[in-house]
Amino acid sequence: MLYFCNKAFPRRYSLTEFLRKPFVIRQNAPPCSSIMASKPQERIQLFLALSLCALLGGGCAGLRCPRIDPTGERFFIYPRDQVPAVAPATGNIPVAPVYTDPVFPQPGTTPPTSPAGPVVPPPPQDRMMITPNRVLAPVGSEVILKSGLCTAENFLLTETKTEWLIARESAGEFVSLGGRGLSRNPLLPWNKPEKIDNQYAVGYSAKVPLTITRGTQDTLDDVQIEPGEAWATITSPVEGTSHITAVAPEVVNWSGRRATATIYWVDTQWTFPPVNLSAGGAQVLTTTVRRQTDGTNLQGWLVRYEVAGSSGTLTGGTSNQIVEVPTDANGQASIDVTPTSGSGSTTQINIQIIRPERFAGSDMPRLVIAKGSSTIHWTETGSPYLPPPDDLGSTPIPSLPPTPSPPPVTQKPELEIEIRGDSQAQVNAQTRLEVVLRNQGNATAPGVILYDRYHKGFRHLADLQRRLEIKNDQIGDISPGTSRTLNLSFDVLEAGNLCHDFTLSSREGAQAKRTFCIQAIQPQPQARPGIEVRKNGPNQKEVGQNALFTLTIKNTGDVPLTNLLVIDEYDSALSPQPTQQGYDLINNSIVWKIARLEVGAIKRLDVNCQCLAPKTNACSTVQITADAGASVGAIQSADKKCIEILRRRDMGNVLPPTNVVPPSSDVMPPVQPLATGLQLDLLTLSNNPAQAGSLIKYEIVVANNTAAIEKQVQLRVLFPPGVVPNMATIQNSANLRASLNSNNEVVFEQITDLRPKERLTFDLQATTTQPGVGNVTARLSSQNLPQPIQKEIRIEVTR
Repeated sequence: MLYFCNKAFPRRYSLTEFLRKPFVIRQNAPPCSSIMASKPQERIQLFLALSLCALLGGGCAGLRCPRIDPTGERFFIYPRDQVPAVAPATGNIPVAPVYTDPVFPQPGTTPPTSPAGPVVPPPPQDRMMITPNRVLAPVGSEVILKSGLCTAENFLLTETKTEWLIARESAGEFVSLGGRGLSRNPLLPWNKPEKIDNQYAVGYSAKVPLTITRGTQDTLDDVQIEPGEAWATITSPVEGTSHITAVAPEVVNWSGRRATATIYWVDTQWTFPPVNLSAGGAQVLTTTVRRQTDGTNLQGWLVRYEVAGSSGTLTGGTSNQIVEVPTDANGQASIDVTPTSGSGSTTQINIQIIRPERFAGSDMPRLVIAKGSSTIHWTETGSPYLPPPDDLGSTPIPSLPPTPSPPPVTQKPELEIEIRGDSQAQVNAQTRLEVVLRNQGNATAPGVILYDRYHKGFRHLADLQRRLEIKNDQIGDISPGTSRTLNLSFDVLEAGNLCHDFTLSSREGAQAKRTFCIQAIQPQPQARPGIEVRKNGPNQKEVGQNALFTLTIKNTGDVPLTNLLVIDEYDSALSPQPTQQGYDLINNSIVWKIARLEVGAIKRLDVNCQCLAPKTNACSTVQITADAGASVGAIQSADKKCIEILRRRDMGNVLPPTNVVPPSSDVMPPVQPLATGLQLDLLTLSNNPAQAGSLIKYEIVVANNTAAIEKQVQLRVLFPPGVVPNMATIQNSANLRASLNSNNEVVFEQITDLRPKERLTFDLQATTTQPGVGNVTARLSSQNLPQPIQKEIRIEVTR
């Protein structure tokens, strides 16, 4: 085995790895921040230089063959250049950890020592990093984890494969992850991220910076991905712990190729006591804890009350300034607060809601879920102070006038509404309001109802009749000092000052009103990308004749397109030969790469095909993918042209072999052999992105490239929400019936026998109903292939 080395590269690579792997040149940059990939021409020059160096025998002494290690610690010893020993570095400048949750303190580190002195640390090695490594998240949310392969020189490597794993006994599942992007060659499946199942996925570190948004207009919840960072998102609908491992297979050091993170999923919501209240004597504070998903009470949680000074005493089973009270069957934890100072003083109580360690049989540690506080203002009560009488014999003591009794306190609820939301919104977007309902009185408000009468510029899903009013009568009762929170989402239809008029009322007559307005503005017009490809050619030819196919690619959008990838596939009865240079021929498919196409520019490509065998429909399909910018991503277009190849008049009844090129004076490349096994191709014959309400056409090709009959062949096509397949327009060359199940999936009846070299075509049409982004997925299985193969096409629908 021949190995190659260079001072710029910290690893040895075999000849196969050297030609296949994109080497990197590490530059002077911030620690673990970025790298740059070398060009293919530089890689070839480096390979030739190292090969010449090995042949001449001078320099590159590390290219000698390895020898067996006599100590038995490893199999081989690779010779290296003798260089003077360098004193170990004192370490990198320490920086604050990223996304560190303060609930989980980081342990301190102390350099190891020995009787002979401090131990010299080992030399730096490649290592895998992940952040954040501990997260506390509510169920149903989506957590973003980032990882990166940091080299011994403290640089992050881009386009590095990262394997993500969730322990099988853990909660949680992967939602999405990052890859190298669609601008790379899609014929190589390892260039795109792949979610094998909900607990195992494969991604790649980013090559360019990008921003992950959560679909909101608030930029504070955006996550920045730097070059060299891989990312994945995890969610869980149930409580539990997710143990995630990120693995870099390229790292030789086993202890450095893995990094782990833990996510604690908690299903809870809570209500704290009022922030400010007044009392003349002992006061009871109550905290309520419930489940977020179904609202049931949580029993056994801990509520920690702590006096923030020395002006009060807590009583909850024991008397102290710090008391932890478990919640009862109603999910409530109460505490008595007694003043220790005179009137006019205040007592501040700090409150923490704590999930106990290993609660309900889980493996979670003790977690502080929420923090709050309540301030009590003590008022003057009781009779004025009088000193004891002196013993002065018969000196009369004047009698005090009777103390008037205080008037009876009226028990009634006092409702209050608080509205939280953005003051601005864009037309054709959504605005979200958080409505907080409070009872500041001293009696329960029964049967609370909330009305919202809003401007016609808003639209709510519950208001199908456009009455411009919604009603919520499922709130129930609100106890004194407690609150309820409701979330409302509205579509913004027009610009201007749009208002909501809220009215809150209870069955016994209490009422509160509040008006909330936002300023709706028209969004700035954005440049839209577009691309169109058309394929033209003759309708009929004879065997032995040449057929000229013309591809016309046009930028129909408002922005320039980059990294165009053109894949032109031809039937086995045609032998293609492009007339332009700069292409790759792979399995009877031609691949062109175009660096840039300006707005309105047209690119023409000609392919001269020799007709090899008679066939009724010898088809050629072209598909193009282009990069339209970071805000849009990749767009696609496709077209198809079929030709009828007739038997030559002088051929008689003898047919030429299908995959053999007949003698010709023209220089034609040999036909590539067909791939083995079942073949599944999924093509879109419409523009992508597509507008809502438009029609999208898809073509699916199923072929048996084996020498045996494939039995029980099953094809299924899954469409995302918002894309509805038209069952009446489905056509296929085998006349198979199709049905649509509840998952928006088209299921074709089984193909009993698929003969060798048999090829079937399926044509589907779908209508887009709403904006969004999703994947159209085709799956193919058989008796010999129980694990289906699948192809996906990303579709984006705009307004």
